[in-house]
Amino acid sequence: MQVTSYSHLNILTVEDNPGDLFLVEDMLRSTQLRIDHLYSADRVEQACEIIRDHNIQLVLLDLSLPDSSGLESFMGIRQVTDKIPVIILTGLSDANVALEAIKNGAQDYLIKGEFNKNLLSKSIQYSLERKYQMENLWQSNERFNMVVRATNDAIWDRDLKNEKVYWVGDSYKRLFGHDVVDDFAPLGQWENFLHPDDQLRVIQKLSQTIREANGNTWEDQYRLLKKNGDYAYVHDRGYIIYDNQQPVRMIGSTQDITERKKVEEIVLASEAKYRQMFYRNPYPAWIYDAESLKILEVNDAAIDTYGYTREEFMTLTLNNIYLNEDLQKLTENNEFSYPSRTYKAKLWRHRKKSGETLIAEVTYYSIDYFGKNAVQEHIHDVTEERRLQKQLVRQQKIKRQQITEAVLGAQEKERSDIGRELHDNINQILATSKLYLDVILEEEEDCNPLIKKSRKNITLAIEEIRKISKSLITPVLDDVGLEQSIKELTRNIHEVKKMRFTIDARDLDEDLLTNDQKQALYRIVQEQLNNILKHADASNVNIVLNTEGEKIFLFIEDNGKGFNVKNVQKGVGITNMMSRAEVFNGKLEIDSLPGHGCRLKVILNTKTVMPQSSGL
Repeated sequence: MQVTSYSHLNILTVEDNPGDLFLVEDMLRSTQLRIDHLYSADRVEQACEIIRDHNIQLVLLDLSLPDSSGLESFMGIRQVTDKIPVIILTGLSDANVALEAIKNGAQDYLIKGEFNKNLLSKSIQYSLERKYQMENLWQSNERFNMVVRATNDAIWDRDLKNEKVYWVGDSYKRLFGHDVVDDFAPLGQWENFLHPDDQLRVIQKLSQTIREANGNTWEDQYRLLKKNGDYAYVHDRGYIIYDNQQPVRMIGSTQDITERKKVEEIVLASEAKYRQMFYRNPYPAWIYDAESLKILEVNDAAIDTYGYTREEFMTLTLNNIYLNEDLQKLTENNEFSYPSRTYKAKLWRHRKKSGETLIAEVTYYSIDYFGKNAVQEHIHDVTEERRLQKQLVRQQKIKRQQITEAVLGAQEKERSDIGRELHDNINQILATSKLYLDVILEEEEDCNPLIKKSRKNITLAIEEIRKISKSLITPVLDDVGLEQSIKELTRNIHEVKKMRFTIDARDLDEDLLTNDQKQALYRIVQEQLNNILKHADASNVNIVLNTEGEKIFLFIEDNGKGFNVKNVQKGVGITNMMSRAEVFNGKLEIDSLPGHGCRLKVILNTKTVMPQSSGL
């Protein structure tokens, strides 16, 4: 016997006789049942409270209680829950009442004084198992009923031996109006509902399928009489169940396909109109065989666009129209094996009779063409549109580069102006102030200590301003060279922060670089070294510059603390570096992980000349 889902039992005994209660609980404890708790009550009301407050798996119920008696006691317990198995404990005089309780859902009854612990244990196990199986059956029936309610089909169960049909649920009434709900249809009713023109054919096919027993399924379409006198087109399917190789039962579903049939009739009626629409469509269109790719039909617009005559088109396949690489993509997955699949517009390259290439936006879908699996294509020539789009993209890119060049040029000019202002003006003022202080110190030996301190601070300010102005003013790269300028930059940083720099420019041909490209690379190096100083906490920095063909490569790698690239927002510095690279059709990539330093990679195109800004 299958073990129930209860590993430990909580049992409630409802008994008002203390002696009988003692005997029952003593028997329960002496069985091999895995009992967790034993609860007891002497009234139905008290028992209901225990059931509500505790997880009870079984109830042993005496029918004669102070607050109820007979079947009333069982019904009082049942009001609280009908999912807990109940075993009736009764005397000989109550046996008939106990049987009534079983009819109303009790699992078993035991006569007091005539059972022992073994009989009690078996009764409990069987009751639990029976209740468990009934719950599973109830859930299964509920799931089935939900499926029946959810589907639009009428579900039926045909008894082949007794020639009776059982209609499940209310779907037959809902679809066709006949008053048969969860019940057997009157004998011969289904046959009488068949349309006279369909009756003989349908009955003969069904009888032949059952008689020959050469398959599990039967399927047919016919017209079925509705209660209101109309006929519905239905699609009926059945599954045959065999017993000892003899068909005994058939379960199936009847689907109302009236609307679908109406649509089919509309489609047939509009076929002529459709053909007119196909041939007179202003956009090229054709139909081809999905297997051989041979063109079967073509409209006038395709003849005008591609330059072939209709007769020439009828000798062509897609191999003559599509470029080879596009044709391979089109056919490699056997896309058109399923007529129901529809495809959205895609871009392909077509070849005209003249050899000219045409860019086509093609919408294609599978159709049935006189029994053949075919494909219909509608073509929109977007060659000129794509050319204009590419031209617009190029113009927009040039405009962006011009704007970027203007912004970067303005930044460079502003930096140079500020650097020169600091060096030529502010520094001169500070130098003059320092000279005055030197005169005071020479003339007065015991001067105020604050004057000496002021002189020292002015000296420091002059040095700091010199460093700042030097970093702001771009070196004359044509004279000094990019490599030497970067080395000078790293030497200045090394004086402030003891950081080890390695510069490898052995494979760099500076003659291939314009001054604008050198300036862009210098500023990128300067910006990245500034980022390293601020954030990386690095001790080693490697800089590699080289040229390969028409490409310029810059790598800057440090051994700092690194960061998660995805979590870092692009600030002004990174944006400027990227903008400088994009001006020369280049790109900038940053690769970093926490604890693994940072690696910056820049690629520029030596053949790209900085676009000239139009008055910006």
